[in-house]
Amino acid sequence: MTNKRIFPIISPLIAIISALIVGAILILIAGTNPITAYTALFTESLSTYFGFGNTLTKMAPLLLTSTGVLTALKAGQLNIGGEGQIYFGALGSTLVGLYLQAPAFIHVPLALVAGFIFGAVWGFIPGYLKAVRGINEVITTLLLNYIAINFISYLVQNPLKEANAPSPYSPLIAKSAQLPIIIPGSLAHGGTLLALIAAGIVYIIIKRSRLGYRIAAVGLNQKASNYAGISVQRTIMLVMGLAGGFAGLAGASEVMGLKYRLYEEVSPGYGFDAIAIAFLSRGSVLGIVLISLFFGALRSGANVMQRSAGVPVTIIYAIQGLTVLFIAISLALERKGRFIQ
Repeated sequence: MTNKRIFPIISPLIAIISALIVGAILILIAGTNPITAYTALFTESLSTYFGFGNTLTKMAPLLLTSTGVLTALKAGQLNIGGEGQIYFGALGSTLVGLYLQAPAFIHVPLALVAGFIFGAVWGFIPGYLKAVRGINEVITTLLLNYIAINFISYLVQNPLKEANAPSPYSPLIAKSAQLPIIIPGSLAHGGTLLALIAAGIVYIIIKRSRLGYRIAAVGLNQKASNYAGISVQRTIMLVMGLAGGFAGLAGASEVMGLKYRLYEEVSPGYGFDAIAIAFLSRGSVLGIVLISLFFGALRSGANVMQRSAGVPVTIIYAIQGLTVLFIAISLALERKGRFIQ
């Protein structure tokens, strides 16, 4: 195997290990033994029954959203709008869960479809603006995040607010619209299976379909794609819509599988973590599954680490940021040819 093939595989691992090492230094500065802190973190999140279920719960929205980000990246589009798309997907599933009456085998799929459509629309808008108007998708997706977050905030404080609620949130969705628990006695719900299925579908699309070929062609060279008869505009709008749809499913799974209602803060930043996960994966669908699990474990065990070892939760966010920093460094070095010939 050549260095060109080896480096993309090991560089995310090196980035994660480097981030954990620097994180250990920060933990030492905080006055705690890093081994004690990391043992508490990963033991709770990966080896205990409830902790692992909580890790899967955190993993589901990360995997769904990063799957969408990766799909857009394959076509050369950077979707920064996962956070807003999560919020809109949560809204779509909430509306179906609140105002539609149906048996569970109909209600659950309809609520998921609504979440996908609401997120897809919110992703399609910047896709259209990029494809037809030439407006940079980084700017539009970023700005649409704030519109979505504030719009949901308005809804749960006004028309969707439950009567006499102590804080802004909607009424509970119908039980027939709730996702089942897949690990009894834990928080792990059907959203995890949904995320794995979505990742599998994207893998098939990218590796085994004509659509995947068109997406890759547009990502590599738009002019050549146009010359070959591939519609660059349609492809851009499609991948941005798909990216939004997957993020919308993440929002739907949060409402239908975990919270059972729409809150003012649906996502604690999953949309932004998903960007890091997609870049860390180096374009690998298996990579986003494993890295989503790692990020989910970090989020799951953070509070336990704080209680057991006295380490601030902010150390976890520092480790996530350092991981992204190290992978960015490796990408820069790779482009300069320092590690490959």
